[in-house]
Amino acid sequence: MKQCQALVQEINEVSSYFYCLTLEEPYLAQTAQPGQFLHLRVGNGIAPLLRRPFSVAGTSPATGTIRLLFRRVGAGTELLSCLRKGDWLDCLGPLGTPFSAVGKDPAVLLAGGAGVAPLLFLGESMLNAGKNVHLFYGAADAKALLPVDRFLSPGVLIHFATEDGSVGEHGNLSDVFKLALDKGLAPGELFACGPLPLLRVLANENRRWVLPMQVSLEENMACGVGACQGCAVLIKKDGETLYKRVCREGPVFNSSEVVW
Repeated sequence: MKQCQALVQEINEVSSYFYCLTLEEPYLAQTAQPGQFLHLRVGNGIAPLLRRPFSVAGTSPATGTIRLLFRRVGAGTELLSCLRKGDWLDCLGPLGTPFSAVGKDPAVLLAGGAGVAPLLFLGESMLNAGKNVHLFYGAADAKALLPVDRFLSPGVLIHFATEDGSVGEHGNLSDVFKLALDKGLAPGELFACGPLPLLRVLANENRRWVLPMQVSLEENMACGVGACQGCAVLIKKDGETLYKRVCREGPVFNSSEVVW
């Protein structure tokens, strides 16, 4: 981890309120792993005071670039969306514990809304390692979906789910995934990121599926390095219940260890 000044190479609005930000910073591009995040200083003044965490959505070590995907929802992301090519951005990272694959085929990625960002990085990495990868990606409607096919190689099999049926299967992500299981899909391991209610449903269902499953948790963060304890979640491991920090011990946890 280090503090870097990254050069904005490109920023585009890829769909309604969703942006793709490409930064040039060789250290980050070489060291970031799927599941980790950057802590960005999005303004030059005292407002907003705190940095903002963003999952790494992809890297290109050959060109020294790193990609972030974000949704414009508040003051911080509003400022971020106003960046232009040639601007500089203060970055702290890479931070957090990455995903760790156990090597069982196929890998199934379960993403809700903007939670797809770290799974795009993971999916591309697994595909390059020769694994079979399925991505189940769900949201309320077509407008809430990112154009994920723009950020993934053709080898990743993408299954869309929308609650209004406007794209892909009609229904929520967990129901569409369960239907795929009923039709014969046999995952080797699961990786999930998205809203807490979705992760809770998937973790509870996995008590029946009994599959290796890792989740990337989304929590508000202040320091991003484990000092303030503000992002702690309750974990149960080896018979002991304790708090662990999403920014430091996470954001990736074994789903069976999280106290939902």
